Amino acid sequence: MPHDDHLPSGPRALAFRPATPADLPDLVALVNVAYRSDESRDGWTTEAHLVGGPRADAAMLAKDIERAGSQILLAERAEALVGCAHVTQVSTTAAYFGLFAVRPSDQGTGVGRRLLAEAERVAREEWQLATLEMTVLDVRSELLAYYGRRGFQPTGDLKPFPPPGADGIVVLHDGLQLVVLRKDLD
Repeated sequence: MPHDDHLPSGPRALAFRPATPADLPDLVALVNVAYRSDESRDGWTTEAHLVGGPRADAAMLAKDIERAGSQILLAERAEALVGCAHVTQVSTTAAYFGLFAVRPSDQGTGVGRRLLAEAERVAREEWQLATLEMTVLDVRSELLAYYGRRGFQPTGDLKPFPPPGADGIVVLHDGLQLVVLRKDLD
């Protein structure tokens, strides 16, 4: 059953629910348009100038949907997909947050803020976890600032980009690294 965000109903109301295999075509399209398409260049979360190739494919997302301790959250407005985020349990105390995408035409409308809050709620209330971790490309200062305003702090750890085993990624900017961020969910 969708989790309503408790805002008034109407055209701006969002509902949240876990993705199912039936959502894969729309989910793949959303993620790729938000991160690496020409349309993404109109939004502020684009990676198109840094990384090429698809951001996600159906096989990868199907594994994430089916895996225990993993949930891809969908944000829908009037039953249309406008955003998603992946939350997966990585330890007995922590979840990892990623695959955060909002349709470029819906960026700046509060969808992302509310979707992030829903991901935090799932980790804290449904899974009783204490922290949420994520990674951000080190050159994305605007994203690092966004997450900082939402309570995420750098851990001091850096990871290589692309991560080992990543297929189909075309790096367009030398020296990229991933900054590890963490937020306490108390």
